Amino acid sequence: MLQKVRIQILDNPLEEVMLNAEEFDEPIKNKLLADELRKEMNHYYPTVVSVEYVDLFMNDEIDFPEIRELIKQGAVNPPIIMINGIPKIHGGIPRAIIKDEVERLIYKGPVH
Repeated sequence: MLQKVRIQILDNPLEEVMLNAEEFDEPIKNKLLADELRKEMNHYYPTVVSVEYVDLFMNDEIDFPEIRELIKQGAVNPPIIMINGIPKIHGGIPRAIIKDEVERLIYKGPVH
């Protein structure tokens, strides 16, 4: 049996938005990249991998307090990619790296 993998893309797109039209493209871009990743993972691993985009600006502030604090301190830059609850990547959505990590986890086998 394959191990299930949960990918969460935590984004805070409006934290540093300036009143510049180009700045508004970034949140849209991250959401679209998350949707593309979701489609790709659903194609290759239909019942094994789930992908969730979480807008920290719109989400309840009690969720992900550690990640919020790291963002506030400047230790990480959104989006933060969490895989099975563990922060793995920050500052972008590199699909090839995410796919490699997913494959590593899937084929490692179930967690006992």
